[in-house]
Amino acid sequence: MCGNPLKYEEILSAGPFPCPTCNARLQAPKSYGRWIALGSLLLPAVVFWALGFGGLHLLYAILLTWFPVGYLALHLVKYVMPPKIEIYLPEDTRLRLRSGPR
Repeated sequence: MCGNPLKYEEILSAGPFPCPTCNARLQAPKSYGRWIALGSLLLPAVVFWALGFGGLHLLYAILLTWFPVGYLALHLVKYVMPPKIEIYLPEDTRLRLRSGPR
């Protein structure tokens, strides 16, 4: 990483993206995307439950809104809670770059 600050528009919440200055491949931590996905599932569930939905109606409402809420969350949460950016390491089982020395 070159150390230049990134604009929020340049950050992808899930998956690798290039640094606009030095073209290094960067990423948000995988846990960041997982938390956003979980929140996008739980938020509609709580809202629809509070509105009185239950049973299959609650399930259908959650399933119908999960994708739009998740899409919005992936693109808007980074403005409120920006992720800690790290260098992208591919998931290659032969290299084992994430597990440290053996």
